[in-house]
Amino acid sequence: MVGVGGRSKACDNCRRRHVKCDLATPKCRRCIKARLQCDGPRGIAIIPYDGQNKSSQTVNEHRDGVGVSTTGRGLVMPINLRLSVPHEDIFRAFIHSHLLLGNEEIVIAPEVDHPISAQCFLALSATYFGIKHEQKAITQYGLRRYGSALSVVYKALANDDESRSFDVLEAVMIMALIEFLISEREDGWIYHSRGLERLFNIRGLELIASRSCLLILERTRASIIFAAIVLHQPTNLARPEWKTRPWLFHPERIDSLKLLFDILADCPELFVLRDRISTDPDESSKGPAVQLLSTKCRHIIRDLKQWEQDWASSASHASIEIPSPPTTPRSTDSDGKSRFIWPTILQYKSLYHAKAMTVYNGALVLVLRFLHGLRLTEDTHEREALQEQIHAAGLIICRSVDYHHQKTWAEQSSFGLLFPLRMAYDAVGRDHPTIEIWVKGILDDISAGRQGSWKSAKTLLEIRA
Repeated sequence: MVGVGGRSKACDNCRRRHVKCDLATPKCRRCIKARLQCDGPRGIAIIPYDGQNKSSQTVNEHRDGVGVSTTGRGLVMPINLRLSVPHEDIFRAFIHSHLLLGNEEIVIAPEVDHPISAQCFLALSATYFGIKHEQKAITQYGLRRYGSALSVVYKALANDDESRSFDVLEAVMIMALIEFLISEREDGWIYHSRGLERLFNIRGLELIASRSCLLILERTRASIIFAAIVLHQPTNLARPEWKTRPWLFHPERIDSLKLLFDILADCPELFVLRDRISTDPDESSKGPAVQLLSTKCRHIIRDLKQWEQDWASSASHASIEIPSPPTTPRSTDSDGKSRFIWPTILQYKSLYHAKAMTVYNGALVLVLRFLHGLRLTEDTHEREALQEQIHAAGLIICRSVDYHHQKTWAEQSSFGLLFPLRMAYDAVGRDHPTIEIWVKGILDDISAGRQGSWKSAKTLLEIRA
C-alpha cells in the first residue's frame, strides 16, 4: 500500500512535502531521487538504539521536566530526561496498577539475579508510562531501553546456557508485550511469540513445570497459538504432554480458560493440513485428505460445544442482557425505522467470564468458517446452518464489547478482545457495512489509546489466516 504524506507510515520527508511515499526501505525512492536524507517509513521497527535521540525538539520540549503521576490522579512530580531509580520505580508501580491490574504479578527479580528481564521490564514500564501520559521524552527513553535490552537478548540467545535461562524466557515474554503495545506491524508480536515457543522447547517440560515458568506459559499461550494460526505452522502446544505436564504439580491452576485453550491449540494443524493438501500434486489423494481434514475440524467443533455445555452447566457462568447503549450500530428496518442491530448487550459476572465467552465464540467462528470454506457439501440447508452459527457467534462477541470496555478492567480487557474482534469482523462485519465500520472504530479506539493502548490493533484486520 502506498503511503500518503500526512499519514503515519510515510517517511518524514514525504510527510513534510505532502507527496506519496513508496515505503521502500531503508530509504524511499522519492528521497533518493531528490537527494534527501531518508530514515525510511515511519512504521516502528525496533533496532538496537545508539542512545541518541534524533528529535532535538522532543528533548527541548521536555528538558525542564514533565508532569508525572503514579496513579493518574495521585502525586504529581517533575521528571527530567536523565531518569533516576526512584522515577523508574514510579514507572513500575504505574504499569502494575494499570496494565497488570488484577493479574498475579510475575515478580521481576532484582537485576543482579535477572538482569535481562529487569531491563526489558523497565523498558516496558517507561514506554507504557510515556504513552499513557503522552510524554514523548519518556516514551523515547523506554524505546531506547528496549533497543539496548534487545541487543542483550540477541547475545544471550546465541549462548546455549543463557538461552535456557528463566531470565531470557521472561525477557522475551516482556518483549512480545512491548510489540503488542507499540508496533503497528503484526510481525513483531508474531515472531516474538514463536520465539517464546522455541525457548519453551529448549527448556523442556521438566523445567516448564516450575510455577514461575508455568505462569509465563499461561500468559503467553494464547499469543503463541494465534501466531501459529496466522503463520499456518504447527505448535507443540497441541501435543498432549504440553496440555498436561506443565500443570502436573499445580492442578489448582486448571480452569475453564485453560481447557478452552487446550482445544484452540488444535486449530493451527487445520491450516497446516489444508496448505499441504493444496500443494499436493497427486490429485487422486486430495479427496480422502480433505475428508480427513473435515473430520478433524468437526472434532474440534464437537470439543468446543462440549466445553460450552460444561461452562453453561454452572449457574454462576450465566450472563444477563441489558438494553443496548446509544453507541450500538443501527440499521433501518422494513418500515424505514432506525433500530439497534442488537437491542441488548451482555453483562457478565467478571472479566474472566466475559473473556471465556468471547474467546469461545471467536474460536467457534474460526473453525466453523474453516469448515464452511472446505465446501464439502452442496446441501443448502447445511451450509445455511453453518452460516447462522457463525453469525450468532459473531454477534455474541459484539454484544460483549461494552462490558470489556468498563474502566475497571484497565488495559487487560482491550487486549483480550483482539482475537474475538478479529473473528467478529469475519463473522458479521464483512457482509454488514454498518457492523464493519463499528468494529473498525472499536479497533481504532484500542489502537489510539481511547480504549486501551495496543498499537497492534491497527493492523489486526490485515492479518489473513
